[in-house]
Amino acid sequence: MSNMIIKAKNKELSEKLSLIIKRWSSIQQFDTQFLDICTCESYEKGRIVMSLVVEQKHCNGLGTLHGGSIATLIDVISTFAIISTNLDDINPGVSIELSTKYSTAAPQDRKIYIVSSMYKQGRNLAFTETTIYLDSEDSGIVVAKGSHTKFLPIKPKF
Repeated sequence: MSNMIIKAKNKELSEKLSLIIKRWSSIQQFDTQFLDICTCESYEKGRIVMSLVVEQKHCNGLGTLHGGSIATLIDVISTFAIISTNLDDINPGVSIELSTKYSTAAPQDRKIYIVSSMYKQGRNLAFTETTIYLDSEDSGIVVAKGSHTKFLPIKPKF
């Protein structure tokens, strides 16, 4: 069960997000391991900012955040950006493309900020961009950038 801190200004949005995260993290799959250590710094329709302190279990042999951990964070957090557009009808979809560009290492015990925005949603596809910053959202130190495209199944209209 996730103990994520949520700092969203909108109380209703915060409560809905908390419920979604609790449901998602109760499944205990690979991608949910980050939800317990993330703090939701801000959350609004189509955009989310999360932070976490890099833990050793997510690092490579050099003591920096593993590339696979970075890709997973981009996948998971960008999915929340998509979900935020309609919290009453959750449709996380499935990934059809995930691209990551790495630029700077994030050492163990340093804080990172994951900023993700959905910039387009069509009938079946949603497109996001995510940037991971070292130390603060305003530091300008980019750890990685990612893009994520998800297929959103069409629900039958009966």
